[in-house]
Amino acid sequence: MLAALLLVPALLAGVRMFAVQTPSMGQVAPVGTLILTTRQPAYVEGDIISFTAGKLSHTHRIVRVQADGSFITKGDLNAVEDPLPTLPSDVVGKVTVIVPGVGWLIEGLPWLLIGSIMVHLLTLIGKPPHHRQVALRITGTTLVFCLVVLWFRPWVNVNMLGFTPAPDGAGVLMHIVNTGLFPLDAIGTRLVSGQDAVVHVVQAAADGRYVLTPTPSLDWWQLVLLGLVCLGPLVASLLIRVEDQPEVRRRPVRRPVAAVVAIVIATTMIVIGFTLPKAFAATTAKIQATVNTAGSRTFFNCRNASSSLGAGSTFVAFALGTTATTEVDLSGNGRTGRYNATVATSTSVGCGRDTPAASVTFNGTSQCLYMNSATNTSQVNPTTFSVEAWFRTSTKSNGKIIGFGNSRTTAADGSWDRHLYIDKDGRIVFGVYPNAIKVVYSPAGTDYADNAWHHVVGTLSSAGQKLYVDGTLVMTTAATTTAQSYTGYWKVGCGTVTGWQNAATAASGSTALDFNGPSYFTGRIQYAAVYTVALTAAQVKEHYLAGAG
Repeated sequence: MLAALLLVPALLAGVRMFAVQTPSMGQVAPVGTLILTTRQPAYVEGDIISFTAGKLSHTHRIVRVQADGSFITKGDLNAVEDPLPTLPSDVVGKVTVIVPGVGWLIEGLPWLLIGSIMVHLLTLIGKPPHHRQVALRITGTTLVFCLVVLWFRPWVNVNMLGFTPAPDGAGVLMHIVNTGLFPLDAIGTRLVSGQDAVVHVVQAAADGRYVLTPTPSLDWWQLVLLGLVCLGPLVASLLIRVEDQPEVRRRPVRRPVAAVVAIVIATTMIVIGFTLPKAFAATTAKIQATVNTAGSRTFFNCRNASSSLGAGSTFVAFALGTTATTEVDLSGNGRTGRYNATVATSTSVGCGRDTPAASVTFNGTSQCLYMNSATNTSQVNPTTFSVEAWFRTSTKSNGKIIGFGNSRTTAADGSWDRHLYIDKDGRIVFGVYPNAIKVVYSPAGTDYADNAWHHVVGTLSSAGQKLYVDGTLVMTTAATTTAQSYTGYWKVGCGTVTGWQNAATAASGSTALDFNGPSYFTGRIQYAAVYTVALTAAQVKEHYLAGAG
């Protein structure tokens, strides 16, 4: 009660509490750190601040104060600055207290309390003797602790920030960071919590992937502390004294106590035998060495990237990994999507760090993700927007990956444009129709219908029409700033796409409308989104890096 009363003035004074969940601040604030922030009258370069971006909170360092008073921020481990400036109104406060490890405790505490209460209630069943209740509660609480630890895995873990092929062609250089509490040994490099390093991995698996499995590197005192924690429940159980009872009842009473001690010993073995090995196994990182995706990331998965702009700048965002008939809108705007055919998913994904690891298979004949409701889902002539998706296909002259049309629930549109599709040569095309076909497209010679995952973004604004593929701007035209004027709906994987152009035709200067693709996409799609702003080149790169690697 006293702690709660002391917390109220702190909250009124602007103190806020956060648990760090990503490794962007390195050793300054490792994953699992508790930080306290306090509002300040002013913030200067070098301050570590917590700020909001959409629905997410971030804790990064101010690297530059701009003339308009906004802040350019960057995580200490990130290779690039954050894509958008932070306004003073978005700042929660300056980080004034940093307590490593306590964030894990705060995250797990609700589950520990719930589990302990359940254990306490279960021990009341049958009204066993008090000493047996105590022993059972110690055992049950220990099991709850083990389960919570196995779920959160705070002890040992590692994240991969990026990789490059080794200069000599032998193996890869892998950039990793220790996101657990205990030190790790990564091929001879010792990393404490939050520390990063580049390690040279040369051993490849049979499928050509390079695998890194760091091992624990505990100091002697950490081993002693771990042993004491693990043996604590056993010692406590052995210290329980059986109340004096008549001689005739002593022998039966000892048997349950012996059984409880045996259970406690088994529980201790679970702590030692499962908690650490399971955590060790979770540190394995697998990558394809044939792709260069070096670089640190602002966002460590596609879910965070696609929802980072918040409801104000995101029209709708879908994960596309569910087997349900509907898709939740990640933007927070509540624009639920609905599939018009039975959903088939695949474990093949473009965003390897997201869970669940699943994408939706579009069959080319009937599957479509459309707006579930007509309310608040249509747009009137959007002329500033971005469309984004991860896709994989081996089919050329394909249907829409994502696009706009005036039919909400079917692929049969009367007006259609603002779409991304794969043409006859496997080139990606982004098209709009301001009373004439206007397309930008990927370069000749690269076939994106190659059965590999790719990230694509098309933007339209007063700055022109732009197409990005795998984080890189491949074509732009400043002359195109508008599209066809009509009220329509965004759809994923379907929509009319007849009467358009192949990239080669457009590049030749011809006005022939020689692309008449199918109404449905064939392939897999994951994480599709529509934004009400034109993403910048830096933002597109960050969204790509959130999934690549």
